[in-house]
Amino acid sequence: MDIELTKNVVKGVLQVAGPQVAFTLGDDGQANVAIHVALSDGTHFAFPDGTGPQLRASTVLPPGDYSCSIIIAAFSHGAFGTSFASTVSIGGKEVATARGDVADGSEEDDDSRSFTLRVG
Repeated sequence: MDIELTKNVVKGVLQVAGPQVAFTLGDDGQANVAIHVALSDGTHFAFPDGTGPQLRASTVLPPGDYSCSIIIAAFSHGAFGTSFASTVSIGGKEVATARGDVADGSEEDDDSRSFTLRVG
């Protein structure tokens, strides 16, 4: 797995308007996928949360810079499919994607990426 940061993350920085910042995490693949987003202020978002194919949530963030880390893991567990098509959007901007398949002979694949979230 390789999480790719999109062109919305420029030189390691994503700029969004605040103070209310929306987060959308989801996956359209067949594997059992877990997505976790952690901010340096202690805020965390996790998918799945039992509400459907996407997690849509928001939080209030005062203006400033936050370290933002994204972790995505896909599991086939033998009973699930192997494909994953994961996306993370922040402030209405797609910021990270991971697409592919869990490798044959493996039941798990994962990756992580970090960048600065700048709230204006």
